[in-house]
Amino acid sequence: MKKEDITKFIIEWQNHILQIKGIKRRIENDVFESIGSKPIKIITGFRRSGKSFFVQQIAKKLIESTLIPVTNILYINFEDFRVLEINSPEKLDAIYQVFIHEIVQKDHQKIIIFDEIQKVNMWDRFIRTLYEKEQDIQIVLTGSNSELLSSELGSNLAGRFIEFSIQPFDFQEYLTYHHIAFSDHLDYYRNRKEINRHFSNYVKFGGLPESLTITNEKARISYMEGIISKVILDDIINRFRVKNSMVIEKILTYLLSSPGNIISFKKIGNYLKILGLRVKQETLINYVQFMIKTFAIHELNKFDWKLGKIFSTTRKYYAVDTGLLNLSVDRHENYSKRLENIVFTKLLASTKQLYFGALPSGKEIDFIAQNKQGNYTKFQITQELQTNNFDREFSSFDLKDTYLSEGNNYLLVLDDVDEAIKYKQITIQKKSIIRWLLAN
Repeated sequence: MKKEDITKFIIEWQNHILQIKGIKRRIENDVFESIGSKPIKIITGFRRSGKSFFVQQIAKKLIESTLIPVTNILYINFEDFRVLEINSPEKLDAIYQVFIHEIVQKDHQKIIIFDEIQKVNMWDRFIRTLYEKEQDIQIVLTGSNSELLSSELGSNLAGRFIEFSIQPFDFQEYLTYHHIAFSDHLDYYRNRKEINRHFSNYVKFGGLPESLTITNEKARISYMEGIISKVILDDIINRFRVKNSMVIEKILTYLLSSPGNIISFKKIGNYLKILGLRVKQETLINYVQFMIKTFAIHELNKFDWKLGKIFSTTRKYYAVDTGLLNLSVDRHENYSKRLENIVFTKLLASTKQLYFGALPSGKEIDFIAQNKQGNYTKFQITQELQTNNFDREFSSFDLKDTYLSEGNNYLLVLDDVDEAIKYKQITIQKKSIIRWLLAN
């Protein structure tokens, strides 16, 4: 790019940042408060979760707070077609030099935001040089692949960054986007009809920000299919040089059709055999890890409270967003599993450690969450509590042990009645899943 084109490009993005409007994300305060510290700030998350918009919001807030003038913001989205040729540290430095010598106000803090930085070869060398050389600069990076935080950062930037993870909208953010108030229980009852309607849509289509602008159901599903295709092609096939795209697609479809089910690699292998595909178990393990690195799915391990250890060979998988569950063949089935997926993503963002539990009898507890103080809370999720499922749902809380006996117990359901229920001397808090989501 010529100097004049670079200058125009930088200023266009600066002007764009001044005009953006959007809701406050849950992680905004943590990221904003980190500005001013030396470490690099890295925002990771699934594709189309709002990373680009979020870092632009942070930049705008810095301008409005007069902490950094708009002239001192360098924002580059490496998915912008105009910078496709910027594929080396030297070309990236050429843009930076124009920014420094032609645009920046001297004696003021600067911030550079590189969006989807992993698209630039050897980008980490440029970032480390900048980090070590410049004293009055903030560096913010985003990426859609957790490999961004392994090989590149592990070798050259270890100990020099803070990671923040952004998820698709949780239900609080979803309602805020739709201008629905919910500050207390009175707001809930005033807007209950609207909140319940939105929750039904949220369970069905999830919280990917751009999907909320699409009203047609088929168009929404097509949009999500496009995202998954992009993830498979760019973040797995190209990134990890995988040759068999069909196997990747079938495995991902299988996992998205089984949220909250105990999965073994043997089960996955048998599923592929039925489809006429034979894959070594070692390859299957690698492929699933690639999917986790794209943030499309999350892995949950079993916790054995009697032995006090984690069993990494026993796993469950959940989608990053319930909208992705529409891509499975069973998309219209098992509403309770969708609710479980929503609670999982909420707990994942708010707890220190998260596991599932399984008794020798075969009974399971959906989630065992450990908070920052080290205390455990058990969660069971179901669509509704009835006579025929009462014992099944409550008996899993009967864990008399040294690890979990003092923890709280929650049964999250769809109805509006919150109450404490005694079961075999155990107190279980039955709560509305909607109000629980809005309160946490």
